Amino acid sequence: MKNKAIIVLVIVITFWVIVFTIFIFCLPRPLFNDPYSTVVLDRNGELLGVKISPDGQWRFPESASVSDKFEACIIAYEDKRYYNHLGFDPIAIARAIRQNISSGETVSGGSTLTMQTIRLSRKGKPRTIFEKGIEVILAFRLELGYTKKEILNLYASHAPFGGNIVGIEAASWRYFGRSPDELSWAENAMLAVLPNAPSMIHTAKNRDLLKLKRDNLLKRLYENGTITKTEYQLAIDEDIPEHPLAYPMHAYHLVCRAAAEFSHTHHKINTSIDLSLQKQANEIVNQYNQRYLKNNINNIACLVIEVETGNAVVYVGNADINSDIPEKAVDMIMANRSTGSILKPFLYAASLSAGEILPKMLLKDIPTKMGSFSPENFEHEYAGAIPANEALARSLNIPFVYMLKEYGIMRFLYILKCLELKSIDKSSEHYGLSLILGGAESSLWDICAAYASMARSLKHYNLFQSRYSLSDYHPAKYIKEDKNDENEISLKETSFFSAASIWFSFEAMSSLNRPGQEKQWQTFSSKQKVSWKTGTSFGFKDAWSIAVTPDYVVGIWVGNATGEGRNGITGLRVAAPVLFEILNILPNYKSWFEMPYDEMVYTSVCRESGHLAGQYCNNIDSVWIPAAGINSDACPYHRLINLDATGSYRVNSDCYPIESMQQQSWFVLPPIMEAYYRISNSWYQTLPPFLPNCDDNSFKSGEIMELIYPSQLSRVLIPIDLTGDTLPAVFKAAHRNSESTIYWYIDTKYFGSTKNFHEMDFKLSPGKYLLTLMDDKGNKISKEFVVICRE
Repeated sequence: MKNKAIIVLVIVITFWVIVFTIFIFCLPRPLFNDPYSTVVLDRNGELLGVKISPDGQWRFPESASVSDKFEACIIAYEDKRYYNHLGFDPIAIARAIRQNISSGETVSGGSTLTMQTIRLSRKGKPRTIFEKGIEVILAFRLELGYTKKEILNLYASHAPFGGNIVGIEAASWRYFGRSPDELSWAENAMLAVLPNAPSMIHTAKNRDLLKLKRDNLLKRLYENGTITKTEYQLAIDEDIPEHPLAYPMHAYHLVCRAAAEFSHTHHKINTSIDLSLQKQANEIVNQYNQRYLKNNINNIACLVIEVETGNAVVYVGNADINSDIPEKAVDMIMANRSTGSILKPFLYAASLSAGEILPKMLLKDIPTKMGSFSPENFEHEYAGAIPANEALARSLNIPFVYMLKEYGIMRFLYILKCLELKSIDKSSEHYGLSLILGGAESSLWDICAAYASMARSLKHYNLFQSRYSLSDYHPAKYIKEDKNDENEISLKETSFFSAASIWFSFEAMSSLNRPGQEKQWQTFSSKQKVSWKTGTSFGFKDAWSIAVTPDYVVGIWVGNATGEGRNGITGLRVAAPVLFEILNILPNYKSWFEMPYDEMVYTSVCRESGHLAGQYCNNIDSVWIPAAGINSDACPYHRLINLDATGSYRVNSDCYPIESMQQQSWFVLPPIMEAYYRISNSWYQTLPPFLPNCDDNSFKSGEIMELIYPSQLSRVLIPIDLTGDTLPAVFKAAHRNSESTIYWYIDTKYFGSTKNFHEMDFKLSPGKYLLTLMDDKGNKISKEFVVICRE
């Protein structure tokens, strides 16, 4: 008997241990495993947009808490003894049984809010007595593991509020367009009665019934002392909303991007976007989009980044997302597009950092053909020679092609890699010199980040006692960080961009002197000084405009996502106007970038050439230049010439007495550069003629006349017309003396002469030839070339 009693005791204990274990672990963790909508918030917690959950429900992530008003409303309506029971209410259950028996049908369930929370988590189980018993047990277990506030929050986050709206936050935005914390008593009361019968009650179809239920609840709140008489009277006067509202969508493309990148880990995403600026930018972009649609220009993107943090504060991936045009759904901030001229400031800064140019150094701007590559300036005009900073301000193509050739494509690709332009990842042979004219593709996101990194590095240079932070160059971000990185900042003495080169680059980009097509910039307005750059891709497919201030970088892209080009798609015409409108909504900065004097030297520079002053330079300016520039070449264009006593003719010792000569420094450009330079520079003086019977022995033939096309020639490509015949090739030359005659020879055959305008057509068959040019003074230049015909 004793052994039997022990066995029975063990069985009983084991049974209760099992029961207790089952009870302890009967609740799933988490209680709800539903897919959530992706909710994207701005930097202040305001709703930017929401993306529906994978199961087609508008179900916001669980809230941290429930507002006091909604808590009072839902408890008064559903479970007035909520804080006085352990998950089930015997009084309510007894009342429900009595009501159901007396009516002959189920009219009351007697469920507490805790039991309703359990029922919601069990997803549509049948409402049977057995199921009710399970709910009682699980509700009791839920009460043991959660606080009352936590249970209430679970209920409010998963209760149905009509249609596919789930949870108090989704309902608050859907019906009232505000967060739950901002709702009135009447609005909270309406939401409190909705879960009781969400399929029956509709704000449009059953507004009277819904208002009756809401007002009865408000009366109950007044009677139990929750609200005052005045609050009650004001509340019952509020109307029921007629129709559900669309959820806010102020940044459609950012919401989609955030959902794709973070929805597997986060359902509520706090971004760095400023909602106020975002709304203003949306309005500006949409206004311009309506204007540009008349020219079949369909897409605009706008990005604003904080310089200090790299955080995006405005993100307009495309204009007018509600349009019927399909490509509006494309996020053009992240799309890789031809960069046009937008990379030129990077090359300018790199060349300054390397000491290969000075800010006002003359660069070559002449007709150019390098093999099959024939770059041209936008306006098909040439300055002959132009200061480097003006070439950047005017975005001239030819000077930057030569600059890239001197700097090296591979070196420049390394710079772009340091700037984290990730899509520019091919070899130097792939891009060639067209890299600087739009031969590569990048995104507005990466380009704006690169400009912001440059500005950040310049700002921090003086802050960190003339040193560079390793962390200044980084990609842009749009996720709000909980706190700043408190780690120690790593500093170094040098960077791939010197602070001085960045400062001079931004100064050139802020130039008020923008000749040519850039003159139109004066039609724009900005409250403060700004550095900005435009770009246009080949075929008028992409228009760019980037602006930099000490606080923000603004980037605009305009074009067609389909890649269709339009004549009006230029950076200055369509992107810059949007840019300056956006600049005008941004807060003013306190001060412009400080000059980084520790990376500059104060030295003498030739006023005409912009080079370091040479021994023959007459006009010398003392200016600040990047320190690396102190090792650049002295002025190569000033030279001493011998003049007769009147100063009207050049002479030499073979034809004129030495004692009667006078020496004078003269600014002399190479023939091709001079031919174009003197057109727009009236002060430029060509060399005086030689005194009759005096020979010019101070210049080589190549310094007197020069081939414009083909230059540095080895191959000449000649097209074949439809008849199979070859078309003529046009050769051009320049002579220092505009009155000279040039005689043209191919091999030993004389073809003719030119005067003033030196251009000659040759109809040649494939083969190897020798071109010879001779002037009326006997100066001669010769070059070999090969003719290749192509269809």
